[in-house]
Amino acid sequence: MPQYFGKLPTTNQPWNNIGSVQAVDWSERTVNFDCGNSRLHISILSPNLVRVRFAPTGEFTPRRSWAVTMDDSEWTQVPFKVQDNETAVEITTGKIRLCVEKQNSRLVCFDNANRPFAEDVDLGIGWRRGAVAGWKKIYADEHFYGFGERTGFLDKLSQVKTNWTVDALDYDALTDEMYQAIPFFMALRPELSYGIFFNTTFWSQFDIGAAQPGVWKMETRGGELDYYIIYGPEPADILRIYTQLTGRMPLPPKWALGYHQCRWSYESEDVVRKLAQEFRQRRIPCDVIHLDIDYMQGYRVFTWSPKRFPEPAKLIGDLAQAGFKTVTIIDPGVKYEPEANYQVFNEGLAKDYFVRKADGALFHGYVWPEKAVFPDFLRSDVRQWWGDLHKSLTDIGVAGIWNDMNEPAIDNRPFGDGGEKIWFPLDAPQGDEGDKGDKGEDFQSKIQNLKSKIDVTHLEVHNLYGLMMAKACAEGLKRHRQQERSFVLTRSGYAGVQRWSAVWMGDNQSLWEHLEMSLPMLCNMGLSGVAFVGCDIGGFAGNATAELFARWMQVGMLYPLMRGHSAMSTARHEPWVFGDRTENICREYINLRYQLLPYIYNLFWEAAQTGAPILRPLFYHYPRDRQTYTIYDQVFLGASLMAAPIYRPEVEYRAVYLPAGTWYDWWTGEQYAGPTHILSHAPLEKMPLYVRGGAIIPMQPVQQYVDELPQNSLRLRIWPGENQYLFFEDDGISNSGHNQNYSLREIRVYTQENQIVVDIVPRVGEWIPPEREVIVEVVGIGEQRFTDNGSAYTWRF
Repeated sequence: MPQYFGKLPTTNQPWNNIGSVQAVDWSERTVNFDCGNSRLHISILSPNLVRVRFAPTGEFTPRRSWAVTMDDSEWTQVPFKVQDNETAVEITTGKIRLCVEKQNSRLVCFDNANRPFAEDVDLGIGWRRGAVAGWKKIYADEHFYGFGERTGFLDKLSQVKTNWTVDALDYDALTDEMYQAIPFFMALRPELSYGIFFNTTFWSQFDIGAAQPGVWKMETRGGELDYYIIYGPEPADILRIYTQLTGRMPLPPKWALGYHQCRWSYESEDVVRKLAQEFRQRRIPCDVIHLDIDYMQGYRVFTWSPKRFPEPAKLIGDLAQAGFKTVTIIDPGVKYEPEANYQVFNEGLAKDYFVRKADGALFHGYVWPEKAVFPDFLRSDVRQWWGDLHKSLTDIGVAGIWNDMNEPAIDNRPFGDGGEKIWFPLDAPQGDEGDKGDKGEDFQSKIQNLKSKIDVTHLEVHNLYGLMMAKACAEGLKRHRQQERSFVLTRSGYAGVQRWSAVWMGDNQSLWEHLEMSLPMLCNMGLSGVAFVGCDIGGFAGNATAELFARWMQVGMLYPLMRGHSAMSTARHEPWVFGDRTENICREYINLRYQLLPYIYNLFWEAAQTGAPILRPLFYHYPRDRQTYTIYDQVFLGASLMAAPIYRPEVEYRAVYLPAGTWYDWWTGEQYAGPTHILSHAPLEKMPLYVRGGAIIPMQPVQQYVDELPQNSLRLRIWPGENQYLFFEDDGISNSGHNQNYSLREIRVYTQENQIVVDIVPRVGEWIPPEREVIVEVVGIGEQRFTDNGSAYTWRF
């Protein structure tokens, strides 16, 4: 048909395909393939990690690795064998074998059981003007997860996922581009799993069998194909390597794990003070109050409104006395205001820190302060300057920064005038002259022998703008709050954002569908290396009902970042506005969150050490159980606690899948043997929670804020079974986690001669917890108490 519902026909350029292997040679790390006019390089970085690079022209251009923290040369060298046969070249490590066919240069990987994965099909690799792509096989019963921030259900089979950061206002289950662009995924089938990190910051896209069933495709508008293959065989193995490659989150301050309250906006000091008073009088725990854009003077960043917030230092000090930390929002748009004595604009203009068009003209767009200009965060000197601007906030006690609108979100007309979303011109130059990446001084010195200047334009670094703003912020707070950890939150980012910031899922809505969608969104972020994540509890846009808010608060108790937030012009969404019944439910589940803080803090330490997600889909712990592959509405909080929330109105029963093993109902103690399905009764006051046999969950008394009370009591709740648990503690605030200023205890539970034995090994580390009573409770059997002095203990029940 010449037309299809008004669309004119298009003809795509044909793909040029990679040629046959003409010659092969190898060094200590890399096997090089001459494919005629093009070249293919395969670098062996670890026994289960390889990097594949393809240059259509035969010449590899100097590359920046904005997300990758380790250069290829920095990986410990591993042995591998190369066999150059008549028809193929085989590369064998201790865990995988790679085969490159000489006739068509196609690559296929095998595990040690000779099962194939990441297998090239069709062209294998192809290119055409402005694009390069690779095609690989989708195996039977293969499922796909990760992809960063994504709406919809957990498994992304048969979908297209584009990596290009946008302001995704009013997103829904069909939205493609989002605030975050993280070109990483993992594929899982019962026998094995593998991950792909597509190492490109240009516009890129994954097509997971949508255009061609049985084939997944990766495409980028960069000039080369560059990707990493990570062999599992299980999801935890993939994430361990992926976060070694792109970095892991630092351990946040413990107060950041408490409840956060926010609104656009708490418009004055009086409103904020009354808010804080309500929390304390109503005995609803809260650690953090966020201030949205209306604390500023005319939306000028790094200013305070002299009318609505005349004494910010006193306000923040008084909040601190009441146990609240203050987090302020910062946007990248700097009000264009010549001759107005606005220091941020004047300094940025004088030092040429703002993004310019290719012709040298200053770029401007419209955001909250109307006409605005934008710092070039790709430049190291701009990041230093921007980070130091935060000193005006930290000096008066601000403890964290919330970075917003940093996709960047810009209109071509003043807000409210019906403008269109724009971004910087794609040919706008950005970054340091001769910029070679973001690896720090050591890496810069290693690659200073690059001969040519690398010209960077917005086409390449659009996806990095939010990431680099978060980096500038995090580094600035580290300089100006040297004794304490800070909290950083960002809306936009790229792979590796976990090194600099927590992430929330942007402007969601007060809809049951968005409550339901929050769990797979956060799980896929965790599976993409970003563990400290959350959604706005109650929904940002629109008005929650009492029932929706109660159910959302129950689910929000599980979020790594637990923040309530709502938009201007909507009804208020504080826990007490929906009546006594909802207030009591909110209090109960926030209380439970605070009781679980030792367990949750331990999960953050695990994420900082290994890259493990905090909120986990069932298949993460049961990768051989096909039943778990598409379950998106049950989640693990760590390895021991599983929730099956209610996410539909007027629902009081739901089916719950319990995988293999012994399970206990958190509320009643009822025991189940899996695998099985059960029907769980969940009246409004109850979110179904289940505990794995052998679980060890440290708990503390309820507090109104972190460290409100002396830490003189700790309860170890233990369920019968077999388990080993590493229990990490420190002071929760200081920046000394890199040395021995921590306490680490191994706790073991097992059965011996019809007795349940609990072993606690001696404490490791130099941090000594305050003297406290420890209650060892074997649930349903009994408890014993002792005063902990760090020695070994054995208890029998």
